[in-house]
Amino acid sequence: MFSPVRSHWGVTLAGVAGTSAAVQAVAPALILTGFQAPPVVRRGPEQVRMVPGVPLDLDARTADRGAAGCAERCDVVLADAGVEETGGGELADKSATYHSCLAASEYGFTITPELARTGVESCVRTSDGRHAAMTVTGVEKRNDRLSLVLATVTVWEAPPVTVLRTDEEEPPLFQELPPGW
Repeated sequence: MFSPVRSHWGVTLAGVAGTSAAVQAVAPALILTGFQAPPVVRRGPEQVRMVPGVPLDLDARTADRGAAGCAERCDVVLADAGVEETGGGELADKSATYHSCLAASEYGFTITPELARTGVESCVRTSDGRHAAMTVTGVEKRNDRLSLVLATVTVWEAPPVTVLRTDEEEPPLFQELPPGW
């Protein structure tokens, strides 16, 4: 159960009500507690310029965002199919807000030439595990292909989480079911 209340959150694992008598409720193994800190911006919002074949590392602190050679640390690239994932980055079709990007779970999105227009938003989970919001601010096309994409990008640091252990042993990964289950 996750229930934010004025920037405070808490999660307690417990048994599920209404379960079969054969399956017993398990005492809490973990309690997560703490305050959800406001997002910390690593970089942005700032304008990025994407040209065909030049991948970008959104985590990079350099002015060119690693375009000079980010290899496996690259996150997005403007390719023939459009703006797509590359290296360790993952692109999601989500609104460009911190909480939306943090909650993104379906990746593999591409901003195709047909979708590309001013105002299109997406989220990126970077190769370093951060989250980034990207909003397209300009598009140039040649022969039904994207030749230039301008976007505003903001990259946030990963949120801190406090985990407190309440048991002495690691809980079992699997439990044996009773005979006949």
